[in-house]
Amino acid sequence: MNKIKFGTDGWRDIIADNFNFENLGIVVNSIARYLIEKKENRNGIFIGFDNRFLSEEFASFSAKILSAYGFKVFLSEKSVPTPVTAFNVTDMHLDGALMITASHNPPKYNGIKFIPNYGGPATDLITSDIEKNIRFLLNNKDALRTTSESIDENIVILTEFPKYYEQIKKIVDFASIKKAGLKIAADMLYGAGINIFPKILDEISGNEIRVLNNKRDALFGGKLPDPSEKNLAELKKIILEKKFDIGVALDGDADRFGVIDSAGVFLNPNNVISLIFYYLCSVKGHKGSNLKAVRTVATTHLIDEICKKFDIGLIETPVGFKYIASEMLKGNVLIGGEESGGLSIKGHIPEKDGIAANLLLIEIQSYLKTQLHDICLSEYLRIINKELGDFYNERIDLQVPREKMAGIIDSFKKMKGNSIENIKISNILTKDGVKLLLENKAWVLLRLSGTEPLVRCYIESRNESFFNIFKQYIINFIKSLT
Repeated sequence: MNKIKFGTDGWRDIIADNFNFENLGIVVNSIARYLIEKKENRNGIFIGFDNRFLSEEFASFSAKILSAYGFKVFLSEKSVPTPVTAFNVTDMHLDGALMITASHNPPKYNGIKFIPNYGGPATDLITSDIEKNIRFLLNNKDALRTTSESIDENIVILTEFPKYYEQIKKIVDFASIKKAGLKIAADMLYGAGINIFPKILDEISGNEIRVLNNKRDALFGGKLPDPSEKNLAELKKIILEKKFDIGVALDGDADRFGVIDSAGVFLNPNNVISLIFYYLCSVKGHKGSNLKAVRTVATTHLIDEICKKFDIGLIETPVGFKYIASEMLKGNVLIGGEESGGLSIKGHIPEKDGIAANLLLIEIQSYLKTQLHDICLSEYLRIINKELGDFYNERIDLQVPREKMAGIIDSFKKMKGNSIENIKISNILTKDGVKLLLENKAWVLLRLSGTEPLVRCYIESRNESFFNIFKQYIINFIKSLT
Protein backbone atom coordinates (compact mmCIF):
# COMPACT_ATOMS: atom_id res chain seq x y z
CA MET A 1 0.00 0.00 0.00
CA ASN A 2 2.89 2.37 0.73
CA LYS A 3 3.76 2.12 -2.96
CA ILE A 4 0.36 3.42 -4.11
CA LYS A 5 -0.75 6.67 -2.49
CA PHE A 6 -3.05 9.34 -3.88
CA GLY A 7 -1.71 12.88 -3.41
CA THR A 8 -3.48 16.20 -3.97
CA ASP A 9 -4.36 15.18 -7.54
CA GLY A 10 -4.02 11.47 -8.25
CA TRP A 11 -1.21 8.93 -7.92
CA ARG A 12 2.19 9.62 -9.48
CA ASP A 13 5.37 7.58 -9.34
CA ILE A 14 8.49 6.58 -11.26
CA ILE A 15 7.88 4.58 -14.44
CA ALA A 16 8.99 0.93 -14.25
CA ASP A 17 9.64 1.29 -10.53
CA ASN A 18 6.34 1.76 -8.69
CA PHE A 19 4.38 3.04 -11.66
CA ASN A 20 4.15 -0.17 -13.65
CA PHE A 21 1.40 -2.25 -15.26
CA GLU A 22 0.91 -4.42 -12.19
CA ASN A 23 0.33 -1.53 -9.79
CA LEU A 24 -1.69 0.42 -12.34
CA GLY A 25 -3.90 -2.65 -12.75
CA ILE A 26 -4.57 -2.68 -9.00
CA VAL A 27 -5.54 1.01 -9.06
CA VAL A 28 -7.85 0.64 -12.08
CA ASN A 29 -9.49 -2.43 -10.52
CA SER A 30 -9.99 -0.40 -7.34
CA ILE A 31 -11.61 2.47 -9.24
CA ALA A 32 -13.89 0.03 -11.10
CA ARG A 33 -14.98 -1.57 -7.82
CA TYR A 34 -15.59 1.87 -6.28
CA LEU A 35 -17.89 2.87 -9.18
CA ILE A 36 -19.80 -0.39 -8.99
CA GLU A 37 -20.16 -0.09 -5.20
CA LYS A 38 -21.58 3.41 -5.65
CA LYS A 39 -23.81 2.21 -8.50
CA GLU A 40 -22.08 4.66 -10.86
CA ASN A 41 -21.44 2.23 -13.69
CA ARG A 42 -24.21 3.09 -16.12
CA ASN A 43 -22.93 5.48 -18.77
CA GLY A 44 -19.26 4.67 -19.26
CA ILE A 45 -15.75 5.95 -18.60
CA PHE A 46 -13.53 8.22 -20.70
CA ILE A 47 -9.77 7.60 -20.76
CA GLY A 48 -7.26 10.26 -21.79
CA PHE A 49 -3.47 10.30 -21.66
CA ASP A 50 -0.54 12.69 -22.07
CA ASN A 51 2.69 12.45 -24.09
CA ARG A 52 4.81 10.64 -21.52
CA PHE A 53 6.61 7.36 -22.09
CA LEU A 54 4.13 4.46 -22.29
CA SER A 55 1.12 6.70 -21.62
CA GLU A 56 -0.94 5.32 -24.52
CA GLU A 57 -0.08 1.75 -23.51
CA PHE A 58 -1.09 2.46 -19.91
CA ALA A 59 -4.34 3.97 -21.19
CA SER A 60 -5.15 0.98 -23.42
CA PHE A 61 -4.30 -1.40 -20.57
CA SER A 62 -6.67 0.50 -18.27
CA ALA A 63 -9.43 0.43 -20.90
CA LYS A 64 -9.24 -3.35 -21.13
CA ILE A 65 -9.55 -3.78 -17.36
CA LEU A 66 -12.60 -1.52 -17.21
CA SER A 67 -14.05 -3.41 -20.15
CA ALA A 68 -13.63 -6.64 -18.20
CA TYR A 69 -15.94 -5.17 -15.55
CA GLY A 70 -18.52 -4.43 -18.22
CA PHE A 71 -17.92 -0.68 -18.45
CA LYS A 72 -18.40 1.13 -21.73
CA VAL A 73 -15.03 2.78 -22.33
CA PHE A 74 -14.33 5.81 -24.52
CA LEU A 75 -10.60 5.82 -25.23
CA SER A 76 -8.86 8.77 -26.85
CA GLU A 77 -6.91 7.86 -29.96
CA LYS A 78 -4.18 10.42 -29.23
CA SER A 79 -2.90 12.46 -26.31
CA VAL A 80 -5.48 14.83 -24.86
CA PRO A 81 -5.35 17.53 -22.13
CA THR A 82 -6.71 16.88 -18.66
CA PRO A 83 -9.32 19.68 -18.99
CA VAL A 84 -10.64 18.11 -22.21
CA THR A 85 -10.85 14.76 -20.43
CA ALA A 86 -12.77 16.39 -17.56
CA PHE A 87 -15.08 18.24 -19.96
CA ASN A 88 -15.93 15.00 -21.78
CA VAL A 89 -17.17 13.51 -18.51
CA THR A 90 -19.80 16.22 -18.06
CA ASP A 91 -20.60 16.68 -21.76
CA MET A 92 -21.14 12.94 -22.35
CA HIS A 93 -22.81 12.42 -18.93
CA LEU A 94 -20.31 9.70 -18.05
CA ASP A 95 -19.60 7.96 -14.75
CA GLY A 96 -16.08 9.40 -14.70
CA ALA A 97 -12.72 9.42 -16.43
CA LEU A 98 -9.16 8.23 -16.04
CA MET A 99 -6.32 10.50 -17.10
CA ILE A 100 -2.88 8.95 -17.50
CA THR A 101 -0.50 11.78 -16.66
CA ALA A 102 2.10 13.02 -14.22
CA SER A 103 1.29 16.63 -15.12
CA HIS A 104 4.42 18.80 -14.71
CA ASN A 105 6.57 16.17 -12.95
CA PRO A 106 9.96 15.07 -14.40
CA PRO A 107 9.93 12.73 -17.45
CA LYS A 108 10.68 9.60 -15.40
CA TYR A 109 7.26 9.91 -13.73
CA ASN A 110 3.83 8.89 -14.88
CA GLY A 111 0.54 8.81 -13.02
CA ILE A 112 -3.22 8.44 -13.02
CA LYS A 113 -6.02 10.83 -12.07
CA PHE A 114 -9.56 9.69 -11.42
CA ILE A 115 -12.11 12.32 -12.44
CA PRO A 116 -15.63 11.60 -11.04
CA ASN A 117 -18.91 12.31 -12.82
CA TYR A 118 -18.90 16.02 -11.93
CA GLY A 119 -15.81 16.62 -14.11
CA GLY A 120 -13.35 17.77 -11.44
CA PRO A 121 -10.67 16.33 -9.15
CA ALA A 122 -11.67 13.46 -6.87
CA THR A 123 -12.40 14.44 -3.28
CA ASP A 124 -10.54 13.04 -0.28
CA LEU A 125 -13.57 10.88 0.51
CA ILE A 126 -13.53 9.33 -2.97
CA THR A 127 -9.77 8.65 -2.98
CA SER A 128 -10.07 7.22 0.54
CA ASP A 129 -12.64 4.71 -0.70
CA ILE A 130 -10.43 3.82 -3.67
CA GLU A 131 -7.44 3.31 -1.36
CA LYS A 132 -9.53 0.92 0.79
CA ASN A 133 -10.12 -1.12 -2.36
CA ILE A 134 -6.40 -1.01 -3.13
CA ARG A 135 -5.61 -2.46 0.32
CA PHE A 136 -8.18 -5.20 -0.21
CA LEU A 137 -6.84 -6.13 -3.66
CA LEU A 138 -3.23 -6.17 -2.52
CA ASN A 139 -4.23 -8.94 -0.12
CA ASN A 140 -6.71 -10.64 -2.46
CA LYS A 141 -5.11 -10.62 -5.87
CA ASP A 142 -7.31 -13.45 -7.07
CA ALA A 143 -10.14 -10.87 -7.11
CA LEU A 144 -8.35 -8.78 -9.77
CA ARG A 145 -9.76 -8.71 -13.27
CA THR A 146 -7.24 -8.73 -16.09
CA THR A 147 -6.92 -7.51 -19.66
CA SER A 148 -7.44 -11.06 -20.92
CA GLU A 149 -11.05 -10.82 -19.71
CA SER A 150 -11.76 -7.62 -21.67
CA ILE A 151 -14.66 -7.36 -24.10
CA ASP A 152 -13.64 -5.60 -27.33
CA GLU A 153 -17.05 -4.13 -28.14
CA ASN A 154 -17.01 -2.25 -24.83
CA ILE A 155 -14.15 -0.02 -26.04
CA VAL A 156 -14.87 2.90 -28.37
CA ILE A 157 -12.01 4.96 -29.85
CA LEU A 158 -12.62 8.72 -30.03
CA THR A 159 -10.58 10.95 -32.36
CA GLU A 160 -12.01 14.47 -32.13
CA PHE A 161 -13.58 16.61 -29.41
CA PRO A 162 -15.53 19.41 -31.11
CA LYS A 163 -17.79 19.99 -28.11
CA TYR A 164 -14.80 21.26 -26.11
CA TYR A 165 -14.19 23.92 -28.78
CA GLU A 166 -17.83 24.97 -28.52
CA GLN A 167 -17.51 25.21 -24.73
CA ILE A 168 -14.40 27.40 -24.94
CA LYS A 169 -16.19 29.76 -27.34
CA LYS A 170 -18.85 30.32 -24.67
CA ILE A 171 -16.34 31.69 -22.15
CA VAL A 172 -13.79 33.42 -24.44
CA ASP A 173 -14.54 36.21 -26.95
CA PHE A 174 -12.99 34.76 -30.13
CA ALA A 175 -14.32 37.60 -32.30
CA SER A 176 -12.62 40.38 -30.32
CA ILE A 177 -9.33 38.46 -30.31
CA LYS A 178 -9.42 37.99 -34.07
CA LYS A 179 -10.34 41.64 -34.61
CA ALA A 180 -7.42 42.86 -32.47
CA GLY A 181 -4.94 41.13 -34.78
CA LEU A 182 -2.50 40.04 -32.10
CA LYS A 183 0.83 38.40 -32.84
CA ILE A 184 0.70 35.35 -30.54
CA ALA A 185 3.45 32.91 -29.58
CA ALA A 186 2.72 29.68 -27.71
CA ASP A 187 4.99 27.05 -26.15
CA MET A 188 3.44 23.59 -25.92
CA LEU A 189 6.43 22.25 -23.93
CA TYR A 190 5.91 18.96 -25.84
CA GLY A 191 2.78 18.31 -23.77
CA ALA A 192 -0.75 17.08 -24.38
CA GLY A 193 -1.89 20.49 -25.62
CA ILE A 194 -0.31 19.88 -29.03
CA ASN A 195 -3.45 18.33 -30.54
CA ILE A 196 -5.88 20.99 -29.30
CA PHE A 197 -4.40 24.42 -28.57
CA PRO A 198 -2.71 25.22 -31.92
CA LYS A 199 -6.03 24.57 -33.72
CA ILE A 200 -7.77 27.07 -31.47
CA LEU A 201 -5.01 29.62 -32.08
CA ASP A 202 -5.46 29.20 -35.83
CA GLU A 203 -9.16 29.97 -35.42
CA ILE A 204 -8.65 33.15 -33.40
CA SER A 205 -5.67 34.36 -35.41
CA GLY A 206 -5.85 37.80 -36.93
CA ASN A 207 -2.10 37.99 -37.41
CA GLU A 208 1.03 35.85 -37.01
CA ILE A 209 0.96 32.75 -34.79
CA ARG A 210 4.17 31.01 -33.68
CA VAL A 211 3.91 27.64 -31.91
CA LEU A 212 6.99 26.17 -30.21
CA ASN A 213 7.81 22.60 -29.16
CA ASN A 214 4.63 21.35 -30.81
CA LYS A 215 5.41 17.64 -31.01
CA ARG A 216 5.68 14.65 -28.77
CA ASP A 217 8.90 14.29 -26.82
CA ALA A 218 8.66 12.03 -23.78
CA LEU A 219 11.77 13.73 -22.36
CA PHE A 220 10.25 17.22 -22.83
CA GLY A 221 13.36 18.62 -24.46
CA GLY A 222 15.38 17.92 -21.33
CA LYS A 223 13.29 20.29 -19.18
CA LEU A 224 10.37 19.94 -16.81
CA PRO A 225 7.04 20.32 -18.65
CA ASP A 226 6.27 23.21 -16.31
CA PRO A 227 5.45 26.70 -17.68
CA SER A 228 7.69 28.47 -15.17
CA GLU A 229 9.78 31.51 -16.00
CA LYS A 230 12.96 29.43 -16.14
CA ASN A 231 11.47 27.03 -18.70
CA LEU A 232 10.10 29.76 -20.97
CA ALA A 233 13.39 31.45 -21.93
CA GLU A 234 12.96 30.43 -25.59
CA LEU A 235 9.45 31.88 -25.67
CA LYS A 236 10.64 35.14 -24.09
CA LYS A 237 13.44 35.51 -26.65
CA ILE A 238 11.03 35.15 -29.58
CA ILE A 239 8.54 37.62 -28.09
CA LEU A 240 11.19 40.30 -27.66
CA GLU A 241 13.04 39.73 -30.93
CA LYS A 242 9.95 39.34 -33.15
CA LYS A 243 7.79 41.84 -31.23
CA PHE A 244 4.90 39.51 -30.39
CA ASP A 245 1.98 40.87 -28.36
CA ILE A 246 1.81 37.93 -25.97
CA GLY A 247 3.30 34.50 -25.33
CA VAL A 248 1.49 31.69 -23.53
CA ALA A 249 2.43 28.17 -22.47
CA LEU A 250 0.92 24.94 -21.13
CA ASP A 251 2.28 22.25 -18.83
CA GLY A 252 2.51 18.54 -19.61
CA ASP A 253 -1.23 17.84 -19.42
CA ALA A 254 -2.38 21.40 -20.24
CA ASP A 255 -4.16 22.09 -16.97
CA ARG A 256 -1.67 24.79 -15.93
CA PHE A 257 -0.88 28.06 -17.71
CA GLY A 258 2.11 30.31 -18.27
CA VAL A 259 2.40 33.77 -19.83
CA ILE A 260 5.02 36.29 -20.93
CA ASP A 261 3.84 39.70 -22.08
CA SER A 262 5.13 41.89 -24.92
CA ALA A 263 7.66 43.54 -22.58
CA GLY A 264 9.18 40.13 -21.83
CA VAL A 265 7.71 40.05 -18.31
CA PHE A 266 6.71 36.66 -16.87
CA LEU A 267 3.57 36.99 -14.78
CA ASN A 268 3.38 34.46 -11.95
CA PRO A 269 0.10 32.58 -11.33
CA ASN A 270 -0.86 34.84 -8.42
CA ASN A 271 -0.79 37.84 -10.75
CA VAL A 272 -2.50 36.01 -13.63
CA ILE A 273 -5.42 34.90 -11.46
CA SER A 274 -5.78 38.45 -10.15
CA LEU A 275 -5.63 39.94 -13.65
CA ILE A 276 -8.30 37.64 -15.02
CA PHE A 277 -10.51 38.15 -11.95
CA TYR A 278 -10.24 41.95 -12.17
CA TYR A 279 -10.97 41.87 -15.92
CA LEU A 280 -14.05 39.68 -15.44
CA CYS A 281 -15.38 42.15 -12.87
CA SER A 282 -14.38 45.51 -14.33
CA VAL A 283 -14.79 44.85 -18.06
CA LYS A 284 -17.19 41.92 -18.26
CA GLY A 285 -19.39 43.35 -15.52
CA HIS A 286 -19.44 40.45 -13.06
CA LYS A 287 -20.01 41.78 -9.54
CA GLY A 288 -22.32 41.50 -6.56
CA SER A 289 -22.66 39.56 -3.32
CA ASN A 290 -24.34 36.62 -5.06
CA LEU A 291 -20.95 35.78 -6.61
CA LYS A 292 -17.89 34.26 -4.93
CA ALA A 293 -14.19 33.91 -5.62
CA VAL A 294 -12.32 30.88 -4.31
CA ARG A 295 -8.60 30.79 -3.63
CA THR A 296 -6.38 28.41 -1.70
CA VAL A 297 -4.73 29.37 1.56
CA ALA A 298 -1.42 29.77 -0.36
CA THR A 299 -2.77 32.20 -2.98
CA THR A 300 -2.36 35.99 -3.03
CA HIS A 301 -4.64 38.23 -0.97
CA LEU A 302 -4.90 40.59 -3.94
CA ILE A 303 -7.89 38.36 -4.70
CA ASP A 304 -9.41 39.55 -1.40
CA GLU A 305 -9.02 43.21 -2.37
CA ILE A 306 -10.70 42.63 -5.74
CA CYS A 307 -13.55 40.90 -3.89
CA LYS A 308 -13.99 43.95 -1.65
CA LYS A 309 -13.99 46.35 -4.61
CA PHE A 310 -16.67 44.46 -6.51
CA ASP A 311 -18.69 43.23 -3.50
CA ILE A 312 -17.91 39.57 -4.17
CA GLY A 313 -17.70 36.90 -1.48
CA LEU A 314 -14.40 35.16 -0.72
CA ILE A 315 -13.80 31.52 0.16
CA GLU A 316 -10.37 30.27 1.30
CA THR A 317 -9.63 26.53 0.92
CA PRO A 318 -6.75 24.17 1.70
CA VAL A 319 -4.16 23.70 -1.06
CA GLY A 320 -5.42 21.55 -3.94
CA PHE A 321 -7.85 22.27 -6.74
CA LYS A 322 -10.17 19.54 -5.47
CA TYR A 323 -11.17 21.92 -2.65
CA ILE A 324 -11.80 24.72 -5.13
CA ALA A 325 -13.83 22.31 -7.28
CA SER A 326 -16.03 21.42 -4.31
CA GLU A 327 -16.93 25.09 -3.90
CA MET A 328 -17.49 25.57 -7.63
CA LEU A 329 -19.98 22.71 -7.66
CA LYS A 330 -22.12 24.63 -5.16
CA GLY A 331 -22.62 27.35 -7.77
CA ASN A 332 -22.09 31.11 -8.18
CA VAL A 333 -18.26 30.91 -8.12
CA LEU A 334 -16.95 33.45 -10.62
CA ILE A 335 -13.34 32.29 -10.42
CA GLY A 336 -11.32 29.65 -8.61
CA GLY A 337 -7.54 29.82 -8.55
CA GLU A 338 -4.42 28.52 -6.86
CA GLU A 339 -0.89 29.91 -6.87
CA SER A 340 0.58 26.78 -8.45
CA GLY A 341 -1.10 27.67 -11.76
CA GLY A 342 -4.65 26.33 -11.63
CA LEU A 343 -7.71 28.32 -12.69
CA SER A 344 -11.28 27.89 -13.83
CA ILE A 345 -14.25 30.25 -14.11
CA LYS A 346 -18.03 30.31 -13.84
CA GLY A 347 -19.79 28.39 -16.62
CA HIS A 348 -16.83 26.05 -17.15
CA ILE A 349 -15.69 22.75 -15.66
CA PRO A 350 -14.66 22.52 -11.96
CA GLU A 351 -11.14 21.55 -13.05
CA LYS A 352 -7.95 23.45 -13.81
CA ASP A 353 -7.84 24.47 -17.48
CA GLY A 354 -4.63 26.01 -18.82
CA ILE A 355 -6.13 26.36 -22.29
CA ALA A 356 -9.05 28.45 -21.02
CA ALA A 357 -6.74 30.55 -18.81
CA ASN A 358 -4.37 31.30 -21.68
CA LEU A 359 -7.23 32.22 -24.00
CA LEU A 360 -8.65 34.59 -21.38
CA LEU A 361 -5.21 36.23 -21.15
CA ILE A 362 -5.16 36.59 -24.93
CA GLU A 363 -8.64 38.13 -24.75
CA ILE A 364 -7.43 40.59 -22.11
CA GLN A 365 -4.45 41.54 -24.29
CA SER A 366 -6.87 42.11 -27.18
CA TYR A 367 -8.86 44.48 -24.96
CA LEU A 368 -5.69 46.28 -23.89
CA LYS A 369 -4.58 46.66 -27.51
CA THR A 370 -7.85 48.09 -28.76
CA GLN A 371 -9.23 49.90 -25.69
CA LEU A 372 -6.28 50.83 -23.44
CA HIS A 373 -3.66 52.27 -25.80
CA ASP A 374 -1.98 48.93 -26.53
CA ILE A 375 -0.50 48.48 -23.04
CA CYS A 376 0.88 45.07 -22.02
CA LEU A 377 -0.33 42.75 -19.26
CA SER A 378 2.30 43.85 -16.72
CA GLU A 379 1.27 47.49 -17.25
CA TYR A 380 -2.35 46.50 -16.68
CA LEU A 381 -1.28 44.82 -13.45
CA ARG A 382 0.45 48.04 -12.37
CA ILE A 383 -2.83 49.91 -12.89
CA ILE A 384 -4.58 47.36 -10.66
CA ASN A 385 -1.82 47.61 -8.03
CA LYS A 386 -2.00 51.40 -8.08
CA GLU A 387 -5.68 51.13 -7.24
CA LEU A 388 -5.64 48.20 -4.79
CA GLY A 389 -2.06 48.14 -3.50
CA ASP A 390 1.12 46.20 -4.20
CA PHE A 391 1.53 42.54 -3.32
CA TYR A 392 4.98 40.94 -3.17
CA ASN A 393 4.94 37.16 -2.89
CA GLU A 394 7.21 34.18 -3.28
CA ARG A 395 7.37 30.49 -2.48
CA ILE A 396 10.60 29.12 -1.09
CA ASP A 397 11.37 25.47 -0.29
CA LEU A 398 13.70 24.86 2.65
CA GLN A 399 15.40 21.50 3.17
CA VAL A 400 15.18 20.35 6.77
CA PRO A 401 15.86 17.04 8.55
CA ARG A 402 12.80 14.85 8.22
CA GLU A 403 12.60 14.27 11.99
CA LYS A 404 12.41 18.05 12.57
CA MET A 405 9.56 18.78 10.13
CA ALA A 406 6.59 18.35 12.44
CA GLY A 407 8.33 20.30 15.21
CA ILE A 408 8.81 23.30 12.93
CA ILE A 409 5.08 23.45 12.22
CA ASP A 410 4.30 23.13 15.93
CA SER A 411 6.68 25.99 16.75
CA PHE A 412 4.89 28.32 14.34
CA LYS A 413 1.49 27.29 15.70
CA LYS A 414 2.55 28.58 19.12
CA MET A 415 3.46 32.08 17.89
CA LYS A 416 0.05 33.79 18.31
CA GLY A 417 0.47 37.12 20.07
CA ASN A 418 4.17 37.28 19.18
CA SER A 419 5.70 39.89 16.89
CA ILE A 420 7.92 39.62 13.83
CA GLU A 421 10.17 42.65 13.33
CA ASN A 422 7.85 44.65 15.61
CA ILE A 423 4.72 43.67 13.66
CA LYS A 424 2.24 41.71 15.76
CA ILE A 425 0.88 38.34 14.61
CA SER A 426 -2.87 38.91 14.52
CA ASN A 427 -4.09 35.40 13.75
CA ILE A 428 -2.94 31.86 13.05
CA LEU A 429 -4.81 29.57 10.64
CA THR A 430 -4.33 25.79 10.59
CA LYS A 431 -6.71 24.57 7.86
CA ASP A 432 -3.63 23.52 5.85
CA GLY A 433 -0.20 23.64 7.46
CA VAL A 434 0.11 26.82 9.53
CA LYS A 435 -0.51 30.37 8.28
CA LEU A 436 0.56 33.43 10.27
CA LEU A 437 -1.36 36.65 9.58
CA LEU A 438 0.35 39.90 10.60
CA GLU A 439 -1.29 43.21 11.49
CA ASN A 440 0.29 44.91 8.44
CA LYS A 441 -1.49 42.32 6.21
CA ALA A 442 1.68 40.35 5.51
CA TRP A 443 1.39 36.58 5.89
CA VAL A 444 3.36 33.37 5.69
CA LEU A 445 2.11 29.82 5.14
CA LEU A 446 4.21 26.77 6.01
CA ARG A 447 3.36 23.33 4.64
CA LEU A 448 5.29 20.07 4.80
CA SER A 449 6.17 18.23 1.62
CA GLY A 450 4.62 14.76 1.53
CA THR A 451 7.49 13.25 -0.46
CA GLU A 452 10.67 15.17 0.44
CA PRO A 453 12.28 16.58 3.62
CA LEU A 454 11.09 20.09 2.72
CA VAL A 455 9.14 22.88 4.35
CA ARG A 456 7.31 24.93 1.72
CA CYS A 457 7.00 28.60 2.70
CA TYR A 458 4.57 30.93 0.94
CA ILE A 459 5.27 34.54 1.86
CA GLU A 460 3.41 37.74 0.96
CA SER A 461 3.69 41.38 2.00
CA ARG A 462 2.11 44.67 0.87
CA ASN A 463 5.48 46.39 1.31
CA GLU A 464 8.59 45.38 -0.65
CA SER A 465 11.05 46.40 2.04
CA PHE A 466 9.19 44.47 4.73
CA PHE A 467 8.81 41.51 2.37
CA ASN A 468 12.59 41.09 2.18
CA ILE A 469 12.96 41.46 5.96
CA PHE A 470 10.05 39.08 6.60
CA LYS A 471 11.39 36.44 4.22
CA GLN A 472 14.83 36.48 5.82
CA TYR A 473 13.28 36.26 9.29
CA ILE A 474 11.31 33.13 8.31
CA ILE A 475 14.38 31.49 6.76
CA ASN A 476 16.54 32.25 9.80
CA PHE A 477 13.87 31.10 12.26
CA ILE A 478 13.40 27.75 10.49
CA LYS A 479 17.16 27.24 10.39
CA SER A 480 17.32 27.91 14.13
CA LEU A 481 14.82 25.08 14.70
CA THR A 482 16.92 22.52 12.85
